[in-house]
Amino acid sequence: MEEENVKKETAKKGSGLSQIFLGLIVIALGLVIIFVPAVLSNFWLLFIWLPGVIMEYNAFRNRNNGLLVPGGILLVVALALTLGVIFPGFYSQGGWGLFVLAPAFGLLQLYLADGRRHFGLLVPIAILTAVGVIALIPSSLSQWTMIVVGAVLIVFGLLVLFRRK
Repeated sequence: MEEENVKKETAKKGSGLSQIFLGLIVIALGLVIIFVPAVLSNFWLLFIWLPGVIMEYNAFRNRNNGLLVPGGILLVVALALTLGVIFPGFYSQGGWGLFVLAPAFGLLQLYLADGRRHFGLLVPIAILTAVGVIALIPSSLSQWTMIVVGAVLIVFGLLVLFRRK
């Protein structure tokens, strides 16, 4: 009987702490909306960040690995959209590659968190990561570097085509 009362008190303390935390977040959100009106124009981003963070939190807290894939995808998509809002022209300079990396990130989290290593997951992870990184490279390199990389790829392709067996 005494153990049951201790469990109830512990549960009440935990729920009280989460209630305080939620209350502070709502108050902070209200203050930001009042004093920083520009936030409202990008408020929609919260509806992408918040589910991703909640899914990730629940996945790690409750050991529910199934939430890692959608949570990881939402977090990377939210990051890409946020960067697109902050930096105009982000997508046209290769930032769209983050959208390709989003499912790779979610699947990688699942692969790493799962005790049984499903090596079949590594194939889509590797393909999506390669495509996403290749898309992101042009935004970080100069035009001359890209010409050299392109030339190397062309030479490599020709070697593969004309290689004697």
